[in-house]
Amino acid sequence: MSHSNLNKSKISLAIAATLGLSMPAIAQDQAEENNKKNDSFETIVVTGSPGGRTQIESAVAVTSVDAEMIKDFQPSSEAEVFRMIPGIQVAGTSGPGGNSNIAVRGLPVATGGSPFVQIQEDGLPTVLFGDIQFGNNDYWTRFDASVDRVEGVRGGTAGTFTSQAPGAIINYISNYGEIEGGFVKLTTGLGYDENRVDFRYGGPAGNTVNFHLGGYMKSGKGPLDAGYNVSESFQLKGNLTKFLADDVSYIRFLFKVADTQEPNYTGAPALASYSGNKIDNVKPFPGFDGRSQSNYSIHNQEFLIVSRQGDLERVKMSGITTQALSLGNELHFEFADGIVLDNKLRWTDMSGGFTAPFLNATPTSGVIGSEVNGATVAEIRYANGPQAGDVYNKEFLNNNTNVRTNIRDIGSFVNDLTLSKEFDFAGDIFTVRAGYFFMNQDIAMDWHTNRTFSELSGDDPAMLDLFDDAGNQLTANGIAGFNDNWGSCCARDYDLSYTNTAPYVSLDYDTELMTLDASIRRETVDASGWTYAGGASFMTDIDGISIPTMIGNGSSEKLNYSVSYDSWTVGGLYKLNENNSLFARTSRGGRFNGDRQTVSGKIEADGSLNQVGQTAAVDFVNQSEIGIKHRGDVLGGYYTFELTLLQGDFKQSTFELSATRCPGGAGGCVIDAKYESTGAEVLGSLRVGDFSLVGNATFTDAQKQAAGSTDWVRADGIPDLIYTVSSSYDVTEQVRVGLNVTGQSDSIDGAGNEYPASMTFGGHIAYSPTENLEFTIQGYNLTDEFDLRGNGGLVQSSSSQTVISGAPAIGRTMKASVSVKF
Repeated sequence: MSHSNLNKSKISLAIAATLGLSMPAIAQDQAEENNKKNDSFETIVVTGSPGGRTQIESAVAVTSVDAEMIKDFQPSSEAEVFRMIPGIQVAGTSGPGGNSNIAVRGLPVATGGSPFVQIQEDGLPTVLFGDIQFGNNDYWTRFDASVDRVEGVRGGTAGTFTSQAPGAIINYISNYGEIEGGFVKLTTGLGYDENRVDFRYGGPAGNTVNFHLGGYMKSGKGPLDAGYNVSESFQLKGNLTKFLADDVSYIRFLFKVADTQEPNYTGAPALASYSGNKIDNVKPFPGFDGRSQSNYSIHNQEFLIVSRQGDLERVKMSGITTQALSLGNELHFEFADGIVLDNKLRWTDMSGGFTAPFLNATPTSGVIGSEVNGATVAEIRYANGPQAGDVYNKEFLNNNTNVRTNIRDIGSFVNDLTLSKEFDFAGDIFTVRAGYFFMNQDIAMDWHTNRTFSELSGDDPAMLDLFDDAGNQLTANGIAGFNDNWGSCCARDYDLSYTNTAPYVSLDYDTELMTLDASIRRETVDASGWTYAGGASFMTDIDGISIPTMIGNGSSEKLNYSVSYDSWTVGGLYKLNENNSLFARTSRGGRFNGDRQTVSGKIEADGSLNQVGQTAAVDFVNQSEIGIKHRGDVLGGYYTFELTLLQGDFKQSTFELSATRCPGGAGGCVIDAKYESTGAEVLGSLRVGDFSLVGNATFTDAQKQAAGSTDWVRADGIPDLIYTVSSSYDVTEQVRVGLNVTGQSDSIDGAGNEYPASMTFGGHIAYSPTENLEFTIQGYNLTDEFDLRGNGGLVQSSSSQTVISGAPAIGRTMKASVSVKF
């Protein structure tokens, strides 16, 4: 909703309240009318459900978050936007580049990415699978000025109205230029180097044509000062809508151009107390405060890799990079006989990279005396930086990889066609909808995971070189091995293609008092392409130092298989009255285990899946839910309230590439487990005069049963409670202030260690001297909380102190902006 419409409604509410002293009936009618205009329950749901219904009339758990709410909340990463949607459980601390683990409704992320959550732009997936290795779906979408709102549908129809999303769909819906106007906004960091320009403009381009353009540009070192520009991003999105002669049918053309570079924060060490598997009193590690520092460094802003061709190549430590060009088309056509055709298509040319300094704090004493490259380490020295050549004598160092993943191609073509027809039976409406979904997803990458040693510091850490007792240098600028940090599994080179076809049918019956619906989807995924794991080790000479090297020229797989499965849901809603509805739903949704099937022993020599691969190919999620949606008037304003009770379970068998979750710390393993969860989602809003409040909470009891075990234990990485509350108040016509909080209860890591509950506060103050000009100051984590938001890892425990690692939220961060509306 536009700012001007919001102001008009607020003025109307104030007038109604005043007139209420003498004319209460008129005031009440006016308030109710304005409440209805601003009520989120009146938003038409367009994601993962039959179209044409408002939220309060839809038998699904759905939330719409508009651009104004997101702007006031000031998320620090793309994934933190999702914390505003109940049911979505994500830490949001991985940074603006992405690579978050996005869970939903207590269904944990067994390895990485978003296995049960699909991110869409304008109703179509950005990538087919949410957990592509080094290609998670939160890399490829950016919230900017082109977005009108973000809509989240959880459970049920998410598994039958699109593919690979039995848990949830998160849909970025563009502004289509229905209302003329736009803005330019300039934002700068206060006390840190980051600048951003947001812009948009749209409106009618004639009697039957609307258009919209929007995007952003961003540059800087970021709030966790990297010493060099880690943010260099640009995105432009546009659309043109032509309405046809009936003024209802339309054809729309869309495009996106993006070239982004943003950091992925890989964690920081911290100090804590540790007793009985409980971690408490978490505070910054001396010399490395994860609230304001990161592992990015001017001494590691570029490094050597050995390319897939076996050549030395120097690459930038550029975080997560994306390059995308997409062209799309939508057609909505209503025939004279009542048949409605909807078709959406998008072609995307997309590539990128993942280049980051992974962090693993380890005692220096554990490296001294260990064997590296066939020799015993006797001494460690600084390899570069102001102390180059000096002996390194700090208690801890970082021995994790510098990783470079070259995403050569992650392009796609997707088309979703539906035909629907309504039948009128004495005022009751029966709707039949049939569709066909097609998507081809390419995934071509080569991985480079160097064995690396560096200083444990948040202030431009230096690289470290290792020496034996004879003074022989064992590493080259901190590199002990090229492409071999996780073994032969992960010196990987592959070019894969997955084609997903899915016919689907939905039946919908709508009466004055209730709706009933059922839908089913038949998925078929065809896999093709090839993979190569690491081959025999050879030596690469770097200034006279021989470094073991591995490239993807070893054992190979040729994929040639097809998997089919069904997803279904049945649900209904009872309309108690215009302000209250009850709904219930049960569903079984599947998701295909894509590139994580490869290099895991699941594929036969002829390209087919063996018995283990067939069992692991599809993960099914069973869900049941019941909910209430309610709204009402209060104090001259209005409120909305939603409560959904839910239960779900799934079984997963997937490949984990790193030693992080593998038993015994071995790189590359298959993880098998069952999961189940019960819980509740709550969403509420309040608007009284110039005050507004919106909040959500997700309660879950998530349990896990490992393969071969009969015991159910608490699932790691899932807090029992996660919540977000955001408020805003118009102090005067020119001044607006707001406060928000996001937090969660305690959670555990894979070893059963419990991490404390936490919360962070944010706020903003805006001043508008004129209707078209606004100055804003925003604050994130105002109390500078060391907010770890979940599990990390235990580095070393002792009676005096415990060293842990994790990914804390960014500390106190202030921004200033000025925007001009026109």
